Amino acid sequence: MNKKDSSSHLTPLMQQFYAVKDKHPDKILFFRMGDFYEMFGDDAVKAAPILGITLTSRSHGSADTIPLAGVPYHSADKYLAKLLAHGEKVVVVEQVEDPKTAKGIVKRDIVEILTPGTATIDSPDIENQNFSLAALHQNGKNRMGMALLDLSTGAFRCDEGDDEEILEKLRVLEPTEILFPAQNDKKELANRLGIAKIEKQLTDYEDYNFDAKTAESDLNRHFGTTTLEGFGISKSRLALAAAGAIFRYLKENHRERLAHIDRIAQFNDDEFMQLDYSSVRNLELLKNSSNASEENTLYTAINSCNTQAGARRLRHSLVRPFKVKSKIELRLTGVAELVKQRELSYLLSEETKQLPDIEKLAGRLGIGKLNPRQMKSLLEGLKISGRIKTVLSNAMSPHLINLTGALPEFTELIEKLDSALSESPPLVANKGDIFKAGYSAQLDEMNNAIKDARQFIGSLQKKERERTGIPNLKVGFNKVFGYYIEISKSHVAKAPSDYIRKQTLVNGERFITQEMKEKEELITNAEVKIFSFEEKLYIELVEYLNQFIANLKNCGDILAEVDLVFGLAETAVKHQYCRPEIYEDSRISITNGRHPVIEQVIPSGSFVANDVNLSCDGDMIQILTGPNMSGKSTYLRQIGLITILAQIGSFVPADKAEIGIVDRVFTRVGALDNLARGQSTFLVEMVETSNIMHNATDRSLILLDEVGRGTSTFDGLSIAWSVVEYINENIKARTVFATHYHELTGMAEIYERVHNFQVAVKKWEDRVIFLHQIIPGGCDDSYGIEVAKLAGVPKKVLNRSNQILKLLESGKFNQSELGKGLYKEKIQPTLFDKEESEVEKEILEMDMDSLTPLEALNLLTKFKKDLS
Repeated sequence: MNKKDSSSHLTPLMQQFYAVKDKHPDKILFFRMGDFYEMFGDDAVKAAPILGITLTSRSHGSADTIPLAGVPYHSADKYLAKLLAHGEKVVVVEQVEDPKTAKGIVKRDIVEILTPGTATIDSPDIENQNFSLAALHQNGKNRMGMALLDLSTGAFRCDEGDDEEILEKLRVLEPTEILFPAQNDKKELANRLGIAKIEKQLTDYEDYNFDAKTAESDLNRHFGTTTLEGFGISKSRLALAAAGAIFRYLKENHRERLAHIDRIAQFNDDEFMQLDYSSVRNLELLKNSSNASEENTLYTAINSCNTQAGARRLRHSLVRPFKVKSKIELRLTGVAELVKQRELSYLLSEETKQLPDIEKLAGRLGIGKLNPRQMKSLLEGLKISGRIKTVLSNAMSPHLINLTGALPEFTELIEKLDSALSESPPLVANKGDIFKAGYSAQLDEMNNAIKDARQFIGSLQKKERERTGIPNLKVGFNKVFGYYIEISKSHVAKAPSDYIRKQTLVNGERFITQEMKEKEELITNAEVKIFSFEEKLYIELVEYLNQFIANLKNCGDILAEVDLVFGLAETAVKHQYCRPEIYEDSRISITNGRHPVIEQVIPSGSFVANDVNLSCDGDMIQILTGPNMSGKSTYLRQIGLITILAQIGSFVPADKAEIGIVDRVFTRVGALDNLARGQSTFLVEMVETSNIMHNATDRSLILLDEVGRGTSTFDGLSIAWSVVEYINENIKARTVFATHYHELTGMAEIYERVHNFQVAVKKWEDRVIFLHQIIPGGCDDSYGIEVAKLAGVPKKVLNRSNQILKLLESGKFNQSELGKGLYKEKIQPTLFDKEESEVEKEILEMDMDSLTPLEALNLLTKFKKDLS
């Protein structure tokens, strides 16, 4: 839309729209008009396809029509979430006066600016959508500070360190918006982060907002402190600058109330396993590699939580497992008790399945966005919390005992809210029906006056029918004309003299009496007063509630852990997981381990379980050989997933598991091109391998699949050999190295801690059968042609492959031999493989051993006839 040079051609409404749009040209305006949020011009054109809504047009005083699209205000959250998920920023413009009392055009003003990192949308349609805001600040010396805020819960953390370490952490955490100083190059930062479509998540922010001294002052003022030393961040100046930028950005986006952000903490890497982005992606912990959805991921496979808070905690745990034995064991005690005590688990489930997200409700309270219906939900959640405390009072495990003891009690608050809130409060605070009778004597008096007036109106129809003798006289109400008495044309002459004509209809007349008019005015005036008075009472109730924010957040946090423990126990029972034994040595011993995702998507009982034995004192490095498609990658991922599950304090898919704590899991599995960074398969492979070589320790777990396959055979073999050698001699980490280079099996004869394993294969006639069992020893055949056959490669190609393979194996292969044309006929390339004839099919299906000479002769005669 081209704005006219003179605004005089535009309607007052569009002038009002442009007054806001000119200040926010990069954002979509949600412009409130009655029951809809309207979008105009370019905003409408951009938003309509994203939201899946109709794009229309309308003239607004200009010569040209203006594109228009709108969404109902009562369901706006789900539309806002879609725009934010696409990286758009939205300005919400509300009507700030009652249209009924407005003189001229209704006043409107900005009430909220939503960005992908600052949204706190509440809607059942987007329960799994989590918005978070990060900020980065670098000093030009390869040092970087980072801050991360989840505004919906108030979780505020920061970190400082080597720039690549910080960027790696950011890749794993996946914030929905990232602030960075405007002087930095956006494309360069996007390239360094290397995540597809990341550029739209980057917001350049003026450099002066990243100032550590200003940040220190702002944060001290917010927390009511004189120093930030108690938070442990005062010396992390780059992290502090990043945190300060987040606070300033929130203020600029009309986030003035942030009472639920009551602390800032540093990331504690000493207690948690570090997983890099490659490992999170390769192991498909949260998103699958095919379409980046949650389908067929570890998270989906094991998520049996009843609440969004529990599921959110599970997601966090999967990317930051524990590496402290006491913390792992503590959670395991809770899971083990609920696995054994099914009655306790059932009673707990009955409560948690009704539990609202108290942590996020506390967050909405903190930013001043808690509506009456959500306050009622919070009340119900606190009642459930009390019942959960009672249910768990008989728990015997240390973890559940600790959680029960720490769960706050809200007796006073529950009594207060219970006495105040009606059974079904509205979404907004200025439409009445929030409070129960008896909460406020003044409110009761106003409500009683309305009740009396409505009772009078309600009894009026019977009274007037008797007084007038008109049997079909009706008393009604509509928003335009208010209360009225309606009489049909045939009885209009009987209308009493005190009836005042109000409206003429085709089939009758509408009247009002002076007493009706007085009662209507009483009701209307009283409703306005009640709405205003209830809004005042509600604001007072919110202010009272604010003192409980810290306890409410704590309650939500504990209940999330309770639900996570419950969910892990349910998964363990459903899929027959075992409790892992946790050690601080280097062992990883798994008996009949299974892949937690694959076993759920294939027919029940068909997954082939395998043992694993890794130890720095024994089988430190396993060289795993076997055909493609035989299950090597599955086996590698399975080891990583079982280790991660054990270290989040979960039971694991195995008959028995002994896990020596791992500080990091490194995986190089799959050959995904990193197109976002312009990197080829082989370059990605080498970058990931280099990262492992530089960062793995003797407490790490390394899972490598086909390193070196992206280049020539000799180059690849050389790289693969030297990588294994380097791990053995320098890193000394537990490693499984899957490869198609059979020459690597010779390393077991050279290095004591290198051992060979293979995927068992059975050959039957001209077919190969994958047994998916891992057995000792090296595999001396890749079965590549057999795999090609399984994949449906044309028969002529397979035959030619076998011919070339025999030449290679005989050592007689050369270019001249290749050029002799081993095909008996020239083949015209076709798009489709030629189908076998009926004769060919019959011959292939024939049982030659059972044919008599006469039958064979008859068949030859038949085939000759068929072919001719």
